[in-house]
Amino acid sequence: MEVNQALIPIFIETEIPKGIKQIGTGVFIDFRSQPFLFTAAHVTDSLQNGKLLVPTIEGLEEIEGYLAHLDLLPELSRNDDSIDMAYYRLSNDFARKLFVYFQPLIKKIELVESSLELNVLSVVGYPASKSKKNGGSFSSELAYYRGIAADNELYEKHNLLTDQNIIIHFHKKNALNPDNGQKMNPPSPRGVSGGAIFAWPYGQEFSQDWRLPMLVGILHSYKEKEGLFVGTTLLPYLTATALGEMRGYSGLL
Repeated sequence: MEVNQALIPIFIETEIPKGIKQIGTGVFIDFRSQPFLFTAAHVTDSLQNGKLLVPTIEGLEEIEGYLAHLDLLPELSRNDDSIDMAYYRLSNDFARKLFVYFQPLIKKIELVESSLELNVLSVVGYPASKSKKNGGSFSSELAYYRGIAADNELYEKHNLLTDQNIIIHFHKKNALNPDNGQKMNPPSPRGVSGGAIFAWPYGQEFSQDWRLPMLVGILHSYKEKEGLFVGTTLLPYLTATALGEMRGYSGLL
């Protein structure tokens, strides 16, 4: 399935304490015939503590490419960032190393003028709780969370913009197994940050045909008490990539 192949778990390797653990998710995208990895800025902020790695044909390797994110004012923290956007313009050589396990999304990308146009959405990513180590090898497992798009009242309540943000209702205690409709206990979304937000077409809200939904955003947070996923539409990402292209991605291709 193309959707599965476009999601990549992101790990961090630290010296103190020494080790490797999964911290996030990235979305592999072919945009204007160039390879990108879209994720959340708080995931790439972890570079202050170590190296960010992803699975390649040669094992877990440090991500190679041009990194861009929104800088914050000194008095603000990433928790104050409603966009929380970061991307890598991957080097061409590094992108080729990903192709053994992953395939980028090419034509499943949709820019939405307003998130109020959305109906049912799915968040897809790699929960940290599903990450496993077996000897020197690491593995992870995708999780899928489906919920209903929020109305304008919630955007106003959280001071978010409908052209830049996506809010999705998702209460873990009310989660249902899409295969049988029975209640289930989904894995904690920790680690899913940077994962994909897909929009299902009207009339296909309960479909399991993953050829149908379109990528409309990137997840950055989950408000468990309120039962809300919050993400960013693709507009800020595409604006940022255009700026990076104007700068020649610092020549790192």
